[in-house]
Amino acid sequence: MGKPSSELNETAGFLGGLIQQARLAWRLLHDGRVPGWVKLIPVAGVLYLLSPIDLIPDIMLPGLGEVDDVVLLLLALKTFVDMSPPGVVREHLDNLLGKRGQARDAGSSEAYIDVPYRVLDGEDRQNE
Repeated sequence: MGKPSSELNETAGFLGGLIQQARLAWRLLHDGRVPGWVKLIPVAGVLYLLSPIDLIPDIMLPGLGEVDDVVLLLLALKTFVDMSPPGVVREHLDNLLGKRGQARDAGSSEAYIDVPYRVLDGEDRQNE
């Protein structure tokens, strides 16, 4: 009886990973630090999904025709995340996983401190 539970956990983990990837892609699409040409990748995937043109026609191979659409969309999302700036991806992943304000490297003993600051130019220094 342990086997069905294991399969259920694997399925839940897979679906949870897909949801997390979709949330990450959504955040990256709305981030101005990601180049516009990179944002065209998931848009092209969605346009392919909606277009009447198919690599494998749905009528010729029932079941398999729909799978190619899903695979292409997942491939577009993966490529989009891979082509996005790594620092931006890491920041959004940390926020999604609730790792705000923690040290960047788990093995590091350095604390990460996020504080506001301002740069003073010559005029500001004379007024103080």
